[in-house]
Amino acid sequence: MSSPDFGKWESSSQIDPLILRLLEKKYEKPSPAQKPPAKTRQLGLLYAAYIGISAMVIVILLGVLRGTDVDAILVTACRSLLIFCGIGFVTGKIAEMCVHESAKSMIQDMLRRTAEHQAATSGDSSEEE
Repeated sequence: MSSPDFGKWESSSQIDPLILRLLEKKYEKPSPAQKPPAKTRQLGLLYAAYIGISAMVIVILLGVLRGTDVDAILVTACRSLLIFCGIGFVTGKIAEMCVHESAKSMIQDMLRRTAEHQAATSGDSSEEE
């Protein structure tokens, strides 16, 4: 994919220059000296880990406080880990889709407004001539 010239947009745009620089960085090719971009973590896996482990710890603590048999505590804790990992994974995937769609729509809206502004500006300058 070729790099669009975001520098021209910066002077006549209503888009925050920081966003334009981020878009420009996305399209520039990294030099061999640069480190590759950090790997992004998927929210589904993070939610699954946090929610599953939290559920397991809570079940273990409740079992210990009640004085339940160790085997029963571990069986219940493992079941809760698996169930809540599944719930966390699905919840994380939904959250990830929402975040991506929101960011995508915001950028598209900014680009649309910029294009409309440029069209209006170029229309005004052609009428003056």
